Amino acid sequence: MKTLFISDLHLDPKRPDIQTCFVQFIKSCLKSNLNDNNSINTLYILGDLFEFWIGDDASIPVYEHSISQLKQLSNSGTLIYVMHGNRDFLMGADFEKASGCQLIPDLYHLQTSKQTILLSHGDILCTDDDEYMKFRQMVRDPIWQSEFLSKTVEERLAIAQAMREHSKQRGQQLEQQKKQASEITDVNQKTVEEIMLAHKVSKLIHGHTHRPATHEFQLNNQMAQRIVLPDWTPDAQILAI
Repeated sequence: MKTLFISDLHLDPKRPDIQTCFVQFIKSCLKSNLNDNNSINTLYILGDLFEFWIGDDASIPVYEHSISQLKQLSNSGTLIYVMHGNRDFLMGADFEKASGCQLIPDLYHLQTSKQTILLSHGDILCTDDDEYMKFRQMVRDPIWQSEFLSKTVEERLAIAQAMREHSKQRGQQLEQQKKQASEITDVNQKTVEEIMLAHKVSKLIHGHTHRPATHEFQLNNQMAQRIVLPDWTPDAQILAI
């Protein structure tokens, strides 16, 4: 039995190539579940499953097909845990019911037979990006979320589009200074170490940065490991344990 980890799928009806990859992935999992020796016991999706999410009421119909795929996999016996990302942090109870998934908090402790692994979307680690961290604090505030969700769907769409446009423009500005952009938008190693020490773990798995790699380093006089998951492409390697 396997446990799989994926992140940053950014499912979007405007990207049929990504949607197709997701359908193929679900089909491969369902096929594996027909074999007791190769079944997918658990699937962790560590954020940004969807390109945007402006509330369960508005977004579930947009992603109805993908959500039905998740429900089918859940019904086959695979436990599916989903973490909020920076694109879909407004997923709620209706999403859980429709998809058969369970939402889990960022900085989630996964206990295996060998060790405790810390799971994160990853944006919480990017503390060099002051502007983004302020934005993250604002949109994760329950008061802000309540006010946002009280608006009409049209109003929410307009706000989300403005946010995405600002993010795109800022990315283009940073790209003009490639080294600076790379440093600002990547994780801060000191923050990584502080969080791992606080949670008493030596292994961290996250996404968000779209810089897949395995980093090994010394932490409290012991070897530690940080695994960065890839974003969603047809040839992306899926982490399995």
